Amino acid sequence: MQSQSSTVELQNLGRTGYVCLYKTTFPLPPAWTSFEDLSKLNQQALGSGSADILKAIQTFSTTPNPSMNADQFQALILAMVMQESGGNGNVVMDKQKSHGILQVQLKNEQPATCDPSGCTYDNYLKMLQQGVYGHTGTGSPAPPGIAYWLGQNSTGPALRAYNSGSVIDRFDYQKVNHDGQGRPTSTESYVSDVGNRLAGISPEKFPDKGWLSHICGYQPVPPEVGS
Repeated sequence: MQSQSSTVELQNLGRTGYVCLYKTTFPLPPAWTSFEDLSKLNQQALGSGSADILKAIQTFSTTPNPSMNADQFQALILAMVMQESGGNGNVVMDKQKSHGILQVQLKNEQPATCDPSGCTYDNYLKMLQQGVYGHTGTGSPAPPGIAYWLGQNSTGPALRAYNSGSVIDRFDYQKVNHDGQGRPTSTESYVSDVGNRLAGISPEKFPDKGWLSHICGYQPVPPEVGS
């Protein structure tokens, strides 16, 4: 199990704004906002499906990592939903490869989708199962599910692996792979972004990619590379 070599106190982040996290800095689970409080904070931003999404997240009561309890695991899933899709079950990104509210890229089964008339609880639950466990069936967590990565890593590197497919550098969670033209192929700020959401930054205060690039130095993924 990889230990989190450094942490940062971020409980007041919702009032003070985004904190740029670098190297191995990531808040430890006791510093995270509770699932209940994160739900209240993000409910409006999640839109019409908020009740079903939050209800579905609460079914994930078994944590894959001994460093966090069930409430913290559910808070992490919600923070990832906000980062990946904002709760939009119909969003498709990364050249049609990333699907659902956790924007998972699957190889062994079809991604869960919503009916054109709207998403149901069952739709959201299947999307979450695919993003958390890597599949909708029974059995052990598998890639690309976040539970699989949390079974081998602390939260920071697990998030990097979820976003990039592997941990590029265990001493720098912002390190990502680049294409032949030197452009990042995944989101440098991803670990920092989820950490800030866990700390309680409100959706309306969350900075856009341009701000993150200017203030924190994170290089954004060009549209032609990542979407």
